[in-house]
Amino acid sequence: MESQGRPVQFRGSETQMVSAPSINISNKSAGASGLAIQAVNLTKKFGTRTSVDHLSFSVRQGELYALLGDNGAGKTTTINMLTTLLSPTEGEFFIAGHNGMKESEKCKDAFGVVSQDVAIYQELTAYENLAFIAELYGVPKAEAQKRIVHLLVQAGLADRAHDQAGEFSTGMQRKLSIACAVLHTPPVLFMDEPTVGLDPVSRRHIWEMLQELREQGVTILLTTHYLEEAELLADRIGIIRRGKLVMEGTIDQLRQKIQAIRSVSIDLSRTYDDADLKAKIEKMKRRVATEITFDPLRNTLFFAQPKFMPLIQFMEQVVAWLAEENLSFDKFSTCEPSLEEVFIAVTSKDTDTSSQ
Repeated sequence: MESQGRPVQFRGSETQMVSAPSINISNKSAGASGLAIQAVNLTKKFGTRTSVDHLSFSVRQGELYALLGDNGAGKTTTINMLTTLLSPTEGEFFIAGHNGMKESEKCKDAFGVVSQDVAIYQELTAYENLAFIAELYGVPKAEAQKRIVHLLVQAGLADRAHDQAGEFSTGMQRKLSIACAVLHTPPVLFMDEPTVGLDPVSRRHIWEMLQELREQGVTILLTTHYLEEAELLADRIGIIRRGKLVMEGTIDQLRQKIQAIRSVSIDLSRTYDDADLKAKIEKMKRRVATEITFDPLRNTLFFAQPKFMPLIQFMEQVVAWLAEENLSFDKFSTCEPSLEEVFIAVTSKDTDTSSQ
């Protein structure tokens, strides 16, 4: 979404045409270590219940890091601690090189937050919301005007600049929330399920905004329930369960850590007797230690590639078995496990970082 040179009209006592130049959203550096976010043994207890349990992870400058977990895993509590809304019971954290326990005010200047709930003033216009945020952060008027114009164009709200935010759709309000969060050009942006409840078109527009912010150097910590969102956007993914980090890495690294690296699917060319097919499948299982499932609706067999068997060797075994059992097929394909399969594999069992 290129904003350079696009005219934006703002209504007021006098019509004004303003060009929306590109601006550098992230004009502040991360810490000397190159880490924009660092959590060290971060722990939060509510009475006898531990919501976050000695959580440690780091996010590099300019990286989009997705934090995944089932309901109650501790994602929102983690963000609330990192944004100084909650005090940790134990541990410490750093934002853009600032100690969150000792330099909370400097930390607050270094990040923006987009929460699950839309945090904008409904009675103010889109322009007024942004102008108010600029005033709170002490942004000079000329610079504030430039940033507001850019952000309204970026969010696709330039033609609604002087409409009350309360009249906007949920998707438009969420985009305005993101604009408000980055108006003071923070190097770090926390986003707690920013696309929940949005229609597919609005979600994709939010994704485009996040991709553009990352290209501008903003570090983003994203929590989401949409696994395809994390798979599409994230440079790295952390999975937490019961407040602990159980797995972390790129999507390819996560795939390598679960038992099934790839799946092989075979579309059979005709139907077979159920009992006969089950007997044939059992022969294959004795031949190779693999999980095999059959989808009768699609007439398709699915094989999980064993972790320690090369793909070529495994495919040779499958083809040999098909020939021996006289099973004819129309299509033979392989596919990588999706993030959803990785997530289910991880969260369906109790694991911890030390076991990975």
